[in-house]
Amino acid sequence: MLKIKQIMLSSIVMVCLLPKIYAQTDSITISGKLNGLANKGVYIAFADDEGKTKSYKTMAMNDVFSFKVPKLKSPATARFDVSFNRSLSATVNGSSIGNPAPPLDLFVYNRDIRIVGEASLVQLAMVTGDDENNSFNVYKQQIKADEQRVHEITIAIFNSKYHDKPLSGDANALQEEATAARFRTYQKQKDFVTDHPGAFASVFLMSRLQNLYNANDYTKVWNSMSDKYKNHPAAKGINAYIAKISNTLAGATAAAFERKDKDGKVVNLNTFKGKTILLDFWGSWCAPCRASHPHLKTLYDKYKGKGFEIIAIAQERGKTIEESQASWLKAIADDGINWVHILNQDGIEKQDIVKSYQVTAFPTKILVDQNGKVILRVTASATDDIDKELQKIYGF
Repeated sequence: MLKIKQIMLSSIVMVCLLPKIYAQTDSITISGKLNGLANKGVYIAFADDEGKTKSYKTMAMNDVFSFKVPKLKSPATARFDVSFNRSLSATVNGSSIGNPAPPLDLFVYNRDIRIVGEASLVQLAMVTGDDENNSFNVYKQQIKADEQRVHEITIAIFNSKYHDKPLSGDANALQEEATAARFRTYQKQKDFVTDHPGAFASVFLMSRLQNLYNANDYTKVWNSMSDKYKNHPAAKGINAYIAKISNTLAGATAAAFERKDKDGKVVNLNTFKGKTILLDFWGSWCAPCRASHPHLKTLYDKYKGKGFEIIAIAQERGKTIEESQASWLKAIADDGINWVHILNQDGIEKQDIVKSYQVTAFPTKILVDQNGKVILRVTASATDDIDKELQKIYGF
């Protein structure tokens, strides 16, 4: 009888323990050590399996922290950061300006995560745990030196400009060094995606790489990747982007349009057949657009006599058509860009050319061949694909 009671009691204890055991296995632990963190806080934010944003915070003790978050059915991109301010800030003419410090990117999934690094450079910390974080960490360590150098240059130039601190070196040379480091990082991102077609980290990187490929190559790389995460919420923006640009991939017929240029002359795309045309979608308000003008002038001078033409389609932000025209014409004159110019707002009720070409970011440049077929599309002028194509076409 006593033995039966003991068995029954043991069963009751086990039943009582089950919810606790389940709760423990239904979560993962995020722990680590960040030198310089002391007793300050850390926090993390990510979307759970239902798509709801969740955030968790804990206080460290002597640089060490540990807390639990729910285990997920599929990986989620997370932003991890420390609770003290790492951003650059200054006040100019009574207005505050700043440069926010980047957080640490990692993935929350179904295994514990370990974070080790420096609190002041938490974005460069080492993250290990599940396969997704482990593979991404290998890539992060490959770019760490370049990322750290870019961060150092950014701080130095900001403090020199806004806080009168001495700058060690020439500002232009430092900017060039930072640009070179960024481009090395971009290439390593592309290499990672190619080498890890089934990794969640590749989907994460592809969501940030739209401006670093031409549209043809971006679509080709995405189509070559594993289907494992192609329906994940993180891929939603990628799929939407590819659907939008599908009508301007290589070989597609460029959308026809007719509009008056800045001098009142009717411009019809079809009348330019026989020439290679660069459609340049830009705006006077767009700094990267205008930064690309000097190089466009070089290309125009080089190939204009061979049948090359640029049609610039501006999207302005004036409250009235008159305001838009004024800012548009001023920018053309200031930048000395003497090719064909169209203002999208002037006649937009008949055709929105920006919408016809599904342009959602500026600058966007679309190269069209002599038969009116798209050759390639690039955004943000981050590649030299246009230069290469023109060299192929004209032989120099």
